[in-house]
Amino acid sequence: MKYSKEINAPRLLFLGYLGIIAIGTILLLLPSSTTKGISFIDALFTASSGLCVTGLIVKNTALDFTLFGKCVILILIQIGGLGYMTLSTTFFFFIGKKISLRDRILFKESINFLSYENLKRFAWRIFRITIVLELLGTAILYTTFSKTFPPLTALGHAFFHSVSAFCNAGFSTFSENMSLFADSISAPLVAAGLFIISGLGFIVISDLYMVFFKKEKKRLSLHTSIVLKTTFLLILLGTIFILIYEGNRSLAGYPFYKKVLIAFFQAVTPRTAGFNTFSISLFSWPTIVMLMFFMFIGASPGGTGGGIKTTTFVLLFGWAKELLLGRYGKDITTSKHRIPIEQAFRSFLIVILSVSLITVAFFIIMLSEDRAPMKILFEILSAFGTVGLSLGSSINPFCSFSYDFSIIGKLVIIMLMIAGRVGTLTLGSALLKPHPLDYAYPRESIVVG
Repeated sequence: MKYSKEINAPRLLFLGYLGIIAIGTILLLLPSSTTKGISFIDALFTASSGLCVTGLIVKNTALDFTLFGKCVILILIQIGGLGYMTLSTTFFFFIGKKISLRDRILFKESINFLSYENLKRFAWRIFRITIVLELLGTAILYTTFSKTFPPLTALGHAFFHSVSAFCNAGFSTFSENMSLFADSISAPLVAAGLFIISGLGFIVISDLYMVFFKKEKKRLSLHTSIVLKTTFLLILLGTIFILIYEGNRSLAGYPFYKKVLIAFFQAVTPRTAGFNTFSISLFSWPTIVMLMFFMFIGASPGGTGGGIKTTTFVLLFGWAKELLLGRYGKDITTSKHRIPIEQAFRSFLIVILSVSLITVAFFIIMLSEDRAPMKILFEILSAFGTVGLSLGSSINPFCSFSYDFSIIGKLVIIMLMIAGRVGTLTLGSALLKPHPLDYAYPRESIVVG
């Protein structure tokens, strides 16, 4: 175990992401990647958005990138969605090679896994489930896209969107994103299904697989139960709010079934997916604020999304309840189980770091950009949650609001996308060296509240 203490897993994981982003940036700078050329900052932004499965764009993916460029973006999305440690661990499993302690620590850190046991089998299971779901999504989307495009073109669009949806990336090979197929029922529902499943997190997906398919477990874990309940509740409340509040406003001209479909899709997509079947800039500000709240929460741990995560959100509420009931320093009680108080401390730290990072980023962009504050905040939360939704550029209608930013503004958004993908705790642990105190100062209380 002495060797494990010498490994700064968060730092290695963070540097790994930076290395892949650098490779992606170089590939996108090649003349064969774009139709009209691309600047370094835009190539860096696109590579970061792809690997961090965000979907914010400063170039029109459909028109500004060649087939090779789209393939580079798609590969970055797949690596970012699964996690490069998951892919490498799966490769080791496939060739029958043992993974080192260093790689075990990195893989465990990358997916927030609770144990070092059966990591290779877990990675292989994730890989198989991902491939099956992405191919299934491709097949279903093809039936819709083939009605508009030639067979080979439809297949390419279907595969790209299936991977992008499952990885919660939000990148689209259509300039209009999924709005092009807003009148379809199958395409939005398939895309929503893919990013809901992957947004649950690979730990939950694996647990569901082991209980309902392999029958190797009798019941779902507490983690899976909390994630499923929280996800369902957020989707339900978001859908009802959009349907009621926007029904006679931005959605007034649509039939009821279409209102329900749009409300459902737009309630799901802020949880890190980034696709849209409706221009969210047409929504009222209360709805946009709700979307920002959803983006801040994000997906669930060990998955393809960003944000503070659903379990962090639940733990904070649980801890608040314990404190209000006078149970100071006690474990959190939920669903006839006790969750260690240390996990509540971790959740609190995640929220504090996230809010601090968002606040600093907002302040810097406000100094560098003369733009509407609410649009800036929306873009920041979209980047941090690795969502990809945007209120849109005022210059280029097919790009995100980041298109209007200066180099400084784009660099801040890039930093937020990376932080959202690796996690604020991982980022903090990567940048700061642990420094435990070997002594204690005198204790004294202060007035709070």
